[in-house]
Amino acid sequence: MARNAVQFQKGLSEPAFDRQYGTEEQCRAVVVAARWPDGFWCPACGGREHSMVTTRDLFQCTACRRQTSPIAGTIFASTKLPLRTWFRAMYHLTQSKQGISSIELGRRLGVTQTTAWMVKHKLAQAMLERDATKPLTGRVEIDDAYLGGERSGGKRGRGAPGKTPFAAAVETTPEGKPVRLKLGRVTSFCGTSIAGFAKRSLDPACTVVSDGLQCFASVPTPDAPTKPSRRDRGRPRPARRRSSG
Repeated sequence: MARNAVQFQKGLSEPAFDRQYGTEEQCRAVVVAARWPDGFWCPACGGREHSMVTTRDLFQCTACRRQTSPIAGTIFASTKLPLRTWFRAMYHLTQSKQGISSIELGRRLGVTQTTAWMVKHKLAQAMLERDATKPLTGRVEIDDAYLGGERSGGKRGRGAPGKTPFAAAVETTPEGKPVRLKLGRVTSFCGTSIAGFAKRSLDPACTVVSDGLQCFASVPTPDAPTKPSRRDRGRPRPARRRSSG
């Protein structure tokens, strides 16, 4: 049996992580470089000449004397935790295949469960907000799905009671390998709901692939695609490009 290339892809080992982010100075340098990739500039006057307030780890603008912390306005603001603890939390959250509980994260970081829970949720919220502003691009597969368990004695399939409908869209490589995922709850699988989901989640120029469900025809395209034949149902519908209109 062929090995799963995704499962066996090379990751960042703990020794390698320690070499890159093992000290407070290394972590701080990463934050400063991410915030000011072209060098410090004052958020008040735009000046670049500055000095360092070493006792408080602040940048002080030479022109207006404004003092700025490199972590101000970030998820690290007002934190009492060392940056290396935050970076190690990022490492454990992203390297755990099935996720990690706040209790286990606290054990690995050497902090309380309450602190680990706060760190975990702040990082998760930051990732959520970042991805929410980035629509899916390129080749996108879209499908319908339901959340909810099976109930005996009731209607089966679409429209069954106790099930919540939602749309799932996956950005893939040209070869069909998944890259990013967006899920959205919809009122029903009708044209209006799917069109709203597509507007919020998909780039206007992306190429959409579906299984031919009628509601997916509402995703704006330059030319309305033909309805798949009975023998084609269950197969991905040929790719079609969305229009910005």
